[in-house]
Amino acid sequence: MILAWVNLPMNVPQILSDLVFDGPTVPTLFGTPPQVINSTLDLNTAKLAVYSSDCVLCAGNTSFDVSMSSTAKPLNYSWPYSTRAYSGKQYSDTLGFGGLLQIANIPFGLIETGGDPTLAYILYNGRLGLFPDPLNVTAASQHFLLQMYQSGQLLNPVVGMRFDPMNPKITIGALDPNDYQGHINWVPLTTPNSTWTFQNTFMIDGLKGYNGSFLPESENLLAVLDSLWTGISMPNVDTYVKNQGFAGNVRYSLNYKTGVASYVCNTTVQPYVALTATINGVDYPMDSLNNLLRPLASNIAPAGCCPIAPVNRTVTLPNLNFGLPFLRSIYLAYRFPTDGCPGFYGFAFPSGDVNRTAAQISQTPTSTPTNSAQCLALTPPTSTPTPSFKTAQQMLFSAEKYSVYGGTQNNSVPLLGVENFPAIVWNSSMSNSN
Repeated sequence: MILAWVNLPMNVPQILSDLVFDGPTVPTLFGTPPQVINSTLDLNTAKLAVYSSDCVLCAGNTSFDVSMSSTAKPLNYSWPYSTRAYSGKQYSDTLGFGGLLQIANIPFGLIETGGDPTLAYILYNGRLGLFPDPLNVTAASQHFLLQMYQSGQLLNPVVGMRFDPMNPKITIGALDPNDYQGHINWVPLTTPNSTWTFQNTFMIDGLKGYNGSFLPESENLLAVLDSLWTGISMPNVDTYVKNQGFAGNVRYSLNYKTGVASYVCNTTVQPYVALTATINGVDYPMDSLNNLLRPLASNIAPAGCCPIAPVNRTVTLPNLNFGLPFLRSIYLAYRFPTDGCPGFYGFAFPSGDVNRTAAQISQTPTSTPTNSAQCLALTPPTSTPTPSFKTAQQMLFSAEKYSVYGGTQNNSVPLLGVENFPAIVWNSSMSNSN
């Protein structure tokens, strides 16, 4: 088998608004023949689910018709993450990416009932959980990334991601050097104990404000990445917004009940939100406009104010939650756990980002993981694969198009099952006699 990798588009909004679904979606291929599901990408779970085609109240624009797949198998038990509002059955089927990577008999939840609007944002079209559970060996072994790697399909046990609206994409099996600039800053992931809820935690040096100083109570803390969260949760956001050294010269409003802070703004004045995450000695500024700073039209801020992404952290651990404002500002590499390697996140700057200076891009990490030679010696890709999204519906239609009777030359369509039509046998003698 040829070791492969795939580069796929990721769908993200241009602006984080808090008013609509803001999560990233990735085109995944389910079943035989394949059906495209624009799965919501979740960095913080191993859950895999799709909506059944007959689920009336499920949120999203794609769904899975299990009756169209010849390889779908019911597993005779309910989806383990079912709730009163969202429930379904457990199936297994073929899962693929871009026609280049494919693995059979992957278990997933087929959601058959939906309707809770508070859950819609985390289950839009279903869910593609990217994080194999390090605490459950059996569940981890069934994860699609582990299955693809152990079957010898992947060039490397890595995933690269760009959440930025400039060029959003995901690569599986390699890190495309065209997607990032500067050094990849690798940090190990940790799982402190067997009851840990957030399992993709890592250590950061701290959070910096406008003046480049660390915010109080933000240094040497555990952080988690969350691709379904539109904020940045941190200790004492009120300390941040009240101090001009950290927030800059801005006028603010702070809702102590919700923990949501906002800056006074209008259609001509757009205040700057200054927030930088320092990880292993490297500063990663977060983009402000339409990212840390939300649009003026919002129902969560007072009139004449724009809500900002930083909010108070309401739980003790992990101390920080870096949502989409951070992810959209960096390039993220993920070395998933295999072969005695605990798993790593790698951080870099997206290529083509004009907001980053040469000095920022040239920063070097303070330290290198001790097991880099074993876990981070990656094979560089030598070619760019061409993904295909030929769906089950497209495979049913003819490749050739046929003219419509009475239509123009450009008015042509493919025909369903045309290859099964019986051929017409013309009687040449009858034709000549007429």
